[in-house]
Amino acid sequence: MIEVQHLTKRYGALTSVDDVSFSCPTGQVTGFLGPNGAGKSTTMRMICGLTRPSAGGSTVDGTAYRDLPEPGRKIGVLLDASAQHAGRTGRETLSLSAQVLGLPAGRVEQMLELVGLAGPAAGRRVGAYSLGMRQRLGIAHALLGDRRSSSSTSPPTGWTRKASPGCAVYWTTSLPAGALCCCPATCCTRSRRSPTSW
Repeated sequence: MIEVQHLTKRYGALTSVDDVSFSCPTGQVTGFLGPNGAGKSTTMRMICGLTRPSAGGSTVDGTAYRDLPEPGRKIGVLLDASAQHAGRTGRETLSLSAQVLGLPAGRVEQMLELVGLAGPAAGRRVGAYSLGMRQRLGIAHALLGDRRSSSSTSPPTGWTRKASPGCAVYWTTSLPAGALCCCPATCCTRSRRSPTSW
């Protein structure tokens, strides 16, 4: 369960996120709705400890992100698919993270297979990937840890019908029972299923 209570973020006179509260129950896909610039990514950055809130707070399974003993295994996030080392291959990108998280090498191959980047694609440099391929690599990265735990992703805008029938469908068919996903509206609107939203 991800719980957000009265999250607010101000940059001087600009309020990026204004008193936002919601919960994402475990075991379902939750759509995070809002136009570009509404503060979706900023909210997720605060949930994941990447941005300090001006007010309010959030917890993952009852614990603040900064207090999680192994946060990389607990919650995965995709904020910008382009923020990946262009000189590394897809497999190298995941392998490095797996080593940092203390995960077995076999986990990398599982994730590459899951997102459709196994085989020759895994050996290509990320700089030569299409946007959709970088998005899929980012999804694999977000799921690299313990998939039974919470995963928060934002915002996969480069998905195509060839890559996935829709992010919400992808998550509900790929994540095991009890996992959680929070998706922004940019991908949820492409899904044939209706995600839960607030």
